[in-house]
Amino acid sequence: MPKIVDHDQRRKTIGAAAMKVIAERGLEATKLVDIARLAGVTTGAVTHYFSDKDAILMAALEMAYDIMFANMEHVKEQENYSFFDIISTALPTTAESRIAMTVWLAFWGRSIAEPRVATMQLEFHHRWQNIVTQELMRHYQRHRIPLPEDLEDVSQGITAQVNGLIIRGLVDGPDWPTARLHKSLRVYLEQVGIHALP
Repeated sequence: MPKIVDHDQRRKTIGAAAMKVIAERGLEATKLVDIARLAGVTTGAVTHYFSDKDAILMAALEMAYDIMFANMEHVKEQENYSFFDIISTALPTTAESRIAMTVWLAFWGRSIAEPRVATMQLEFHHRWQNIVTQELMRHYQRHRIPLPEDLEDVSQGITAQVNGLIIRGLVDGPDWPTARLHKSLRVYLEQVGIHALP
């Protein structure tokens, strides 16, 4: 009897392996054979699910964002989560988020020379930016604070701050552990009038 293969799960397994290889070796050094080996499949199986190396790399980028968005949705399931709780999920404070954010960072460099990658990055960034804005509005409304006229500017500033902290946490990890990343984010949010309230 032929073995039943869960194709969606196989794609996810290969995508997760691609993320790990990219995080460890960078985009240019990532090879299909290494992805296949880590996923426990043949290179033929990889090319069965993805047309070429570029397709699997882009799938890894999409998966990196999916992880961040899924973590945010998990926080939303809690009854009294704070603005800080949901925004801080983007920081590289777990093994999973470090891998995801390393992939995210690797692709920004590629975005400069490749319009297709830039378009994909910007689409995900706008989705992330919209979440920040929505959560900001929720925060102000829950605490009966009038929405600032420059709400979009505040949201953009927070997003830029988080992006900067992600880079510091990845590039200078030993000097930027979780506690320092969280403290720096809290300080910034307080400076713009957003306290870590539920």
